[in-house]
Amino acid sequence: MVSDIGGELDLTGLRRVYGRPGHRLFYALVCRNARHWGWTEPGQSKWRCWQAQRRLEAVLGRKLALPPGSRVLDAGAGSGVVARRLAGRLGLRITGVDVLDFHVREARRLSALAALEERTTFSWGDFHELDYPDGSFDGVYSMETLCHSYDPARALAEFHRLLRPGGRLVLLGPVGFPAAEVPADKRALLEPYLDAMTMVGAKRYDTRSLGGLITDAGFRIEEELDASSYYRPTTEALYAYFRIPYAVLRRFGATEQWLALRSTVEMYALRDHIAWLVHTAVKP
Repeated sequence: MVSDIGGELDLTGLRRVYGRPGHRLFYALVCRNARHWGWTEPGQSKWRCWQAQRRLEAVLGRKLALPPGSRVLDAGAGSGVVARRLAGRLGLRITGVDVLDFHVREARRLSALAALEERTTFSWGDFHELDYPDGSFDGVYSMETLCHSYDPARALAEFHRLLRPGGRLVLLGPVGFPAAEVPADKRALLEPYLDAMTMVGAKRYDTRSLGGLITDAGFRIEEELDASSYYRPTTEALYAYFRIPYAVLRRFGATEQWLALRSTVEMYALRDHIAWLVHTAVKP
């Protein structure tokens, strides 16, 4: 399932995924405009998923470990929820890029409402090749967006170029096990899902190879954390909330409009075959 072959931006596929009304409604109402999973420590309730999302954003801030005023690139910013959190709570200056124009418009609108326009900026951009000078940023992060990368090695090389020496990279997101370690019936469920969600990057690296891609790009890895146990409570809660509504949608053949629900219900069967990793690395 892992491939080193490059590719090109599938903008049509990404617009199909994130532009569908059901998908956008799910993220607006259930996730409060965030496009990422959550973080739950032992003893914390798994049922308040938006609180788990805020905790995950706090984890990202701790891993970046940058002082106020630092310049940080959000690679795949979505509606800018994470950028606003880091700007508002930590005083970071966030530049968000995204390839979907409606995400950029939404991020700008929400930042204006939050009075964070001076500390957050958003523009259209493909994070494989951005029009910023070398060493423009003190930090770069990808919150569950590298899985959409059509050429992960190229994206990581671009992150390396954009960071100043000593700059920090944090990658958070789901990573599949090597294909040989996943039962055939689970692979048969996973691969059509990755195609439907335009997660081409997730087919080009796995838990054994991602670290190598990061070091090959010139980074020194500080930490490779298997955070699956912190992510899994969100998986369990969302499955419990939405398995019955999704069953109704499937009965009426309406699931293509609700890909986010597919993530929470159909992919629950793969919870033991996907790891959630947090990589923290430095540009020497």
